[in-house]
Amino acid sequence: MLPSDESTAPSAPTVPPAQPASLEEIYRSPLEVAAKAELARAGTKGQVPASFGYKLSIGHQEIDRIVDEVESIYSSLLLTGTEWIGVGQIGNMLVQLNDWYEDYDEFEDACGGSFEEFLGTLPQSEIRRNEQDKPELKVLLPDPDAPPTLMTLRVEQSTDLWRVLFKSGAAAVRIPHLEFEIGADSKRRIDTVYNHINNAIWNLSSHMRGAQAEAGAEFTAEHIAILDTVEKLEALLDVNEPFIIVVDDPTGASRFKPDDGIEVDESDPTSIDQ
Repeated sequence: MLPSDESTAPSAPTVPPAQPASLEEIYRSPLEVAAKAELARAGTKGQVPASFGYKLSIGHQEIDRIVDEVESIYSSLLLTGTEWIGVGQIGNMLVQLNDWYEDYDEFEDACGGSFEEFLGTLPQSEIRRNEQDKPELKVLLPDPDAPPTLMTLRVEQSTDLWRVLFKSGAAAVRIPHLEFEIGADSKRRIDTVYNHINNAIWNLSSHMRGAQAEAGAEFTAEHIAILDTVEKLEALLDVNEPFIIVVDDPTGASRFKPDDGIEVDESDPTSIDQ
């Protein structure tokens, strides 16, 4: 059984080449550079990836704390009985209640654009315009009564990799034809499909480095299996042929955005082996 993704990647890795020539090359793989590289590649094909994909230059810890604060503020304001709350109101409260940013402009710089655009890319949020043409936010909070779900995405082109996946801490992400799994680790993760895979590549490479340090220069069967998996995962990012990604979430909280073409099964969320 190939190792699953368990470790945590840093917020600024480097991009691995398509066919690494050495372990040192495998270990270079920042998500930010990967996103920029994919943007450049997509640009040559006349394709434009989703904004969140290439604006995701801040660390995942910062994204998590922004999202956590947004949900906390929204939940507090929701007690007033208002389901749709002004985006500007939430943004100003976030800046005023924390000392993370000097002002609203710096906050939006961290978001990679306007706060409205940032919120609009998150799978658990909805944006609408009110009668004054001002943006309002509705957060889709976790439903404790939601049924388990099994979501299947068929990746057919590079733009599919720029869908944003909200992976709950209870969810596992599987790539059936590789028998590979990004396991549940109790941590929520919001990222593009591209970066979910690229993060797994980094984690496997990190595991490989630790395992080789213990075993010395000699390659073991485990090392060879990990290298093979890394190469196959890297190949997926080129989308030379379609492949399937399955998100198995017993809490039903995970979401894709956009979600067109996603098959959702709420009846019997078990693993898919073909």
